[in-house]
Amino acid sequence: MDDRWVTCCAPVNIAVVKYWGKRDEQRILPINSSLSVTLGTEELCAKTTICASPTFPENRFWLNGREQVLNQRFTTCLQQARELAQREGKTDRLLEWSIHVCSVNNFPTAAGLASSAAGFAGLGM
Repeated sequence: MDDRWVTCCAPVNIAVVKYWGKRDEQRILPINSSLSVTLGTEELCAKTTICASPTFPENRFWLNGREQVLNQRFTTCLQQARELAQREGKTDRLLEWSIHVCSVNNFPTAAGLASSAAGFAGLGM
């Protein structure tokens, strides 16, 4: 069976009015509204590639070429994506495979440009 690959590019955004905390930590819902500007992917973006394979023993993640420890947010996102696919009637064995995710930002990470949001947008697609 062949590995499956997908790559997507997600724009970044700049918060004009930021939210001040979360009212629901588990669902990551903000206490108040925010206002942001989304930039075009021609300027700044996070390019995320996901490979699923029956030969991968575990899920792994790289950010800008460096392997990262998988955190709860990542594993929850992956679990919810699989649950959604199953609810929609997907029965592909692909849902049982581990994935490798590589995300690259063409801008400085942790510079206030919502790099994790852009990376998760790519993962969620």
